[in-house]
This record gives sequence, structure tokens and C-alpha cells, in this order.
Amino acid sequence: MAKILKPLVVIVLILAIVAICIQAFALFPKRTLIKERTQKLENGVARVVNTLKGDTSLLTDEEKAQVRFNANNLKAGSTDQLPQLDTELNLANALAALVLTGWQNTQTDLENTREDLENTKNELERTRSELDDAKTEIVQLNDIIRSKDAEIVEKSNRIAELEEEKDDLQMQLTELNDRLGDLEDQVAQLEEEKGMLEYQLAKYERELSGTFTMKPGTTAKIVFANADWNFVIIDIGSIAGAQPNAEMIVHRKDDMVGKIRLSAVRDNISIGEVLPEYQKDAIKEGDDVLF
Repeated sequence: MAKILKPLVVIVLILAIVAICIQAFALFPKRTLIKERTQKLENGVARVVNTLKGDTSLLTDEEKAQVRFNANNLKAGSTDQLPQLDTELNLANALAALVLTGWQNTQTDLENTREDLENTKNELERTRSELDDAKTEIVQLNDIIRSKDAEIVEKSNRIAELEEEKDDLQMQLTELNDRLGDLEDQVAQLEEEKGMLEYQLAKYERELSGTFTMKPGTTAKIVFANADWNFVIIDIGSIAGAQPNAEMIVHRKDDMVGKIRLSAVRDNISIGEVLPEYQKDAIKEGDDVLF
């Protein structure tokens, strides 16, 4: 049995050596190709990482610091160095993921910016529409203001005319009041003259009829006046020529106050009744009396 296994082991070893030789002859021509391909892959990964972490990168400095990529670790000269190669590739992949996330965030921000821009455009259109409406309203208000200004000017002119008319009417009223005062004075004077003329007429009629012998021009003074009983006492009597029923004019300076009719005559005094139809003012002590 051992003799049989020994030839088999030798055959297996020979076949293994032949296989290794065949593999060596098959792979040796591709060694250079594999080496160049590996170098290109290393350089490509390094360039990608440098681009992702460069000045134009979307990553922040804090994010760049989180991924400490080392291009030298991509060079694996033995199988022991394959784990570090895998680690660097994972770092490169993480870096790419961060960039992708940043790009996606940028894409989201871009969409939001586009939406904000669209909203801003719509708001701008609304603002322009409101501005056009405001301009139209301003034009209308300016027209109204001009119309009101013209109306104010017209009213102001009318007010000025009315003020002039008012001044003219006021002057006319003043003149009429002055004339009225003059006329009232004239009427009062005429009334006084009328009363005196009526008294003189009555006196002359009595003189012509022989009723009175009292001398015209006889004067006296009021020494007592009673307004409640409507009588007065004068300082002349029968000795001075006073006669009962004689009517005498009572005056205060040049103004006629009223008239009295003698009802009782004594020697030096006489009592007279105040005639209300001729009274112009209250008869007082000291007023003058004339026949």
C-alpha cells in the first residue's frame, strides 16, 4: 500500500509543479499590465479624493477633517497591506458619500431657492399690479384734487364777493341806522312841538272863550311829586294868577316831560293832576312848569 501511495504523491507533486509553472508562464506576461492598472487605479482614487476635498469641494472644513484620507496607503506591496488599502477605499467611499449628501442638500436648497424665486416673482407681479393700481388711483386722486382746488378757488372768489356785499350792506345798514336815529330825533322833536302847539291851541281857545284869565308865560316849579297818586304841587297860587283847570306844561330844561291840570289853587301853592296821555317821563321835584 505504501508503495502504491508513494508514486501517487510524486505524481501529484509533479502535477502541482507543472500547474505552478503553467500559471507562472500565463501570469508573467500580464504582470506589467496588472501593475500599471493598479497604479492607474491608485492615481484615479487619489485624484477623486483630492477633488472631493479641494477648494471647490462642497464639504465644510469640519467634514473634511472627519475623513483623513492618505493616498500612500493605496499602495499595497503585499497581502498584509490589503487591509489598509480597504480602509483607505472605505474612507474614499465615505468622502464620496459626504459629497453626495452635500450635493443632495445643495439640490434641495436649489429647489427651495427656485421655489422662493418663483414665489418672489409672483409677489413681484402682485406688487407691480398693486403699483399700477396705486398709480391709477393717484392719477384719479390728482384729478379730484385739481377739481377741488378749482372749486375752492371758485368758492373763495364767491366768498370774497359776498364779503364785499356784506361790507356794502353793513355800510348801508349803518347809514340807515344813522338816518333812523335822526328821524327818531326829528319825530321826538315834532311830537314835543305838536304837544306844545296843541296846548297853546287849547289855551288860546279858552282865552277866546273867556274861560281863563291866567296870563300866558306864567312859570312855576314842582315842589312835590307823588307818582303813586299821580299828582304834584307847584310853588304858585291864586296870587300869582293860577286858576283851577288850567293846563300847564312840565319841562326839564329844553325837554318836555308832561302836562298837569290844576285841580286846587291856594294863595301861594297849587295842586295839579298829571295828565298821563302827555307824560313822556316821570315828573320830579325841581322840574319847571309853564302856562
